Amino acid sequence: MRLLLLLFLFSVNLSAQIIQNVELEVVGKPSWQNIIPMGKNGLMLFVKTDQAKAKAVMYDIDLQKKWETEVFLDVERAPTAFTFDQQQITFLFRETSGMYYQVLIFDLLTGTFKNKGFEIRDFFDDQSYVFLKNKVMLAGATKTGAAFYTYDFLSEEGKMIQLEIKGKVALQEMNYEEKTGKIHSIWSVKEMAYSNAKKKKGEYIKDAFLNISVFDTFANILESSKISQKFGNFPMTAKSVVLSNKSRAIVGTYQAKTGERGLFYLPDYKENSTNITFKSFTDLLKGQPEISQEDLQKLLKEYSFLMHEPIFNNQSLTLGGVFYKPEFRTVSQQVYNPYDNFSPNRTSGFGRSSTRSQTIFSGYNYSVGFIANVQINSSSFFSNRIDIKQMSPQIRQPLSFNHAGSVAYCVRGNLATKNFNIGTKPILYKLSDEEQTVANQSFLPSFQEVKFWYDNYFIANGSKNKLEVLKLPKGEKAVSKKQKKKQIPTFTQVRKTIYLTKIASGTYSQN
Repeated sequence: MRLLLLLFLFSVNLSAQIIQNVELEVVGKPSWQNIIPMGKNGLMLFVKTDQAKAKAVMYDIDLQKKWETEVFLDVERAPTAFTFDQQQITFLFRETSGMYYQVLIFDLLTGTFKNKGFEIRDFFDDQSYVFLKNKVMLAGATKTGAAFYTYDFLSEEGKMIQLEIKGKVALQEMNYEEKTGKIHSIWSVKEMAYSNAKKKKGEYIKDAFLNISVFDTFANILESSKISQKFGNFPMTAKSVVLSNKSRAIVGTYQAKTGERGLFYLPDYKENSTNITFKSFTDLLKGQPEISQEDLQKLLKEYSFLMHEPIFNNQSLTLGGVFYKPEFRTVSQQVYNPYDNFSPNRTSGFGRSSTRSQTIFSGYNYSVGFIANVQINSSSFFSNRIDIKQMSPQIRQPLSFNHAGSVAYCVRGNLATKNFNIGTKPILYKLSDEEQTVANQSFLPSFQEVKFWYDNYFIANGSKNKLEVLKLPKGEKAVSKKQKKKQIPTFTQVRKTIYLTKIASGTYSQN
């Protein structure tokens, strides 16, 4: 990578280094891109290259390209979800109306692909899915509650299966165990009621809880548990993590009747669903320098929380995430109207110019995050705040952590690594020395996302856009007749460069 700079701020007892960098150029301005780490099987970059095409690139763990495949894809929106195993990876796409679906299936060894489609005529809000050879199982919500929609590609038959989970549901997680044939799921459920039941007016949330259910591949329920509110703290979102004894701990967010928000964790929901611990965001964001009460209240009121996938290692849970919000800016431009000749203060025939203002989306502002560690046996708990100060055009996770206690995070377009266990200062990686601003952020190479890959390795994702002025081929005439004969006709296009950077971060012992 030609522009990559490495700035060592402090590195005693901390081994952190760039292992490999690759660049991929795409002509145009892609509407979305996905980086999918697959452990020691490598990783996949899937990017929309133009209005009707997408490109999939598979890399090994050394970021050496294994294959590259271009596909015709006339769906503008990013995939709803994806799943992968040792042989293949599948992506689910839906049209804007949500009636027509496409399943794109790549062979991980060769890059060959298949595209299958189906339609759903009933009202259904799909939220995730699993792909089972020739059948797809979509999980989501109908008007009454949770449901599965199954579609068999051989028989071309679809079926809606209503579940016993009633209310406003949002699927939090859906994992398929190939060995056991079990589908693990977590649903956030809100039971609604009305202050005027006859006229169905004054809707309010009567109760909010989590439903943890296990199904077979025919949507038959095998197990079901409920995590309810405790001390007025209502669980809202959740993720699971497999512990050493193969049980699942539940980690998620909660909201109290008082308006307080934070994280909860439950290590043994099957044995004791009331053994739940709550930690407010106020406690989790403590650190030096201290956040003022005014800034803290503004953060908790205006920003949403993006939770990271929890990690279990050596009898401890590591959890965390970042706070973000959308930012907008006002752009003004002069507009000339040659036909506006009716102003009493203007000479007829000269027209009039006016100023037109427009509010546009600037990106997502990631302000601050934290990483927390919970010892399962002793219930000891500590957390560390991390100032992010990062802008990104999409909702992406700018913070990640690994099993060795290291954390990697984006800050002002750069990438930092740090290990809180040994108290080192961060090591900073830059793609550009130029200061990033709102105006130039898309044209400067900058990191926007970082993910835990495998062992002690992270994969960071960055990009930049470049406007190119291109000349028409020799002998080809311009469309405009007013163009001078000696002037060479030109047009502009956007060229996007995507950066993938593999980072190793862990500890070592000095001799």
